[in-house]
Amino acid sequence: MSYQVFSDNEWVYPDSVIDGSRDTAELYSARNADADFQILTDIELCGGESFSCGLDGLETPFTVYQLLPVLVSENSGPKVFTTTDYDEVKSFVTRKAPFEVYDITKPTGGTLEKGRAAFFVRIDIGADKKPGCYGLRLTLDIGEKRVVVPIFLKIYETAVPPLSESRFHMVNWIYYPRLAEQYGVEPYSEEYLDILGRYMDNELDMRNDYLMIPSGEPVRDESGKVTDFDFTHAGIVGNMALSRGFKKIMGGFVARFKSWDDPDNYLLWDREIGCTGIEGFRQLRLYFRRAWECVERNGWGDSYMQCLVDEPQFPNSLAYRALSGICRQNMPGIKINDPVETTDIAGACDVWVVKQAVYEKYLDDFRKLQDIGEEMWIYTCGFPAGATMNRVLDLPLSVSRLPMWMCFKYGCPGFLHWGYHAYTPTPGIQDVCTEAGNGRKYPSGNAHVVYIGDTGPWYSVRGHLQRTGAQDFELFSLLPDREKAVSIVEKVCRTFDDYDPSPLTLLRARRELLEKLG
Repeated sequence: MSYQVFSDNEWVYPDSVIDGSRDTAELYSARNADADFQILTDIELCGGESFSCGLDGLETPFTVYQLLPVLVSENSGPKVFTTTDYDEVKSFVTRKAPFEVYDITKPTGGTLEKGRAAFFVRIDIGADKKPGCYGLRLTLDIGEKRVVVPIFLKIYETAVPPLSESRFHMVNWIYYPRLAEQYGVEPYSEEYLDILGRYMDNELDMRNDYLMIPSGEPVRDESGKVTDFDFTHAGIVGNMALSRGFKKIMGGFVARFKSWDDPDNYLLWDREIGCTGIEGFRQLRLYFRRAWECVERNGWGDSYMQCLVDEPQFPNSLAYRALSGICRQNMPGIKINDPVETTDIAGACDVWVVKQAVYEKYLDDFRKLQDIGEEMWIYTCGFPAGATMNRVLDLPLSVSRLPMWMCFKYGCPGFLHWGYHAYTPTPGIQDVCTEAGNGRKYPSGNAHVVYIGDTGPWYSVRGHLQRTGAQDFELFSLLPDREKAVSIVEKVCRTFDDYDPSPLTLLRARRELLEKLG
């Protein structure tokens, strides 16, 4: 019986070879952070084997998850979606599809699933832990077999701020109707709200501190005319979120263009009505007045922001400005937060959440906007594909963590990814290339960073790295010499396309940061 330790920044595969090179986990951590690693064994499980674990040498919370494989059925495309032509992408993907890779981290409970025994280990280092070097021992009892893993852990004096005091903000969208479908429950039933609460708790643990809540729902008369808007569900979700610890809630989108070069935006509940016409104005004025009544009724005050359009483009920037004006007229003092793909909406948006490729394409303009006080965040989504940093399963695992390093480099204190749970589970080994319509597929894992567990979400390995990446941003921010902090970032990544994929390079840079902080 043998095992091997892998860092939390490198992919582990069901066919990975145990070569005896790493039998000890070497971990370096700030306080109020977590230290993670992975274990692969040569134990083949039939399923149902008992499991227990223990950690000696430091009294601290820890979790051992069972790693389960998923299927990458197609490789990420060179520019968008996926491809079956390996030759055009072999320069940047990790393996030729189809292949399996460990990404699900399932809470172990008392028994294990069938397959090769592999584990993801998370050790939580409390803010009260004494700095110093520790020798730990992790014991895994797997059926009748035992694996004992030595751990070297160095804890530094520096502490990551609690989420309530964080400098860095993150958002992953919850799709509220889809969540009900995924669990086969009635929307907003007691069972549904229990599940939704578990998803909120997972988001907070991942260091998501902003949450988009449901949009208002149109009320129509017998002829189909919109006569009012109902914010009941928005109120339920918003109050749940704030009571659990989210800093901000954001009202859902209200409009979008039909095509990227369309000069107008159209109401989401009636795609034939443009926002710049009289009927669009009537409905939007009513919508935002009802939204503001919901805010005031629930006492949300400074905790509320409004989203308007997903990805406004250059051709519809004027229409976006008009929409923003209607919003501000009816929601006095409101802050607007949107993912954007244009530089032409200054004054209409308060938090610009800019796609990584768009930000670098128009870098000079966005930097000028930042210089005059505009707040910029970064987001990633299904486009572009290729080698650009994105949390997909056929790129190096480290690029699930490094976007937060780039956020620090560019002075962008926030990160968004649309795909939190937006996929359809498949029987058996789950295919992570989710259908995107018209026969196309999103790059592997792009549509989700958690998996659909029995009663709540199961972390992916990538989700764990999103959490530790957010912790890294906080640590970079604590270094008084910003130029030095940026120089450490650039030892690993220079742009969203120019990065060193080596897990060892990342770990060395992070350890240098910790040593500088002390």
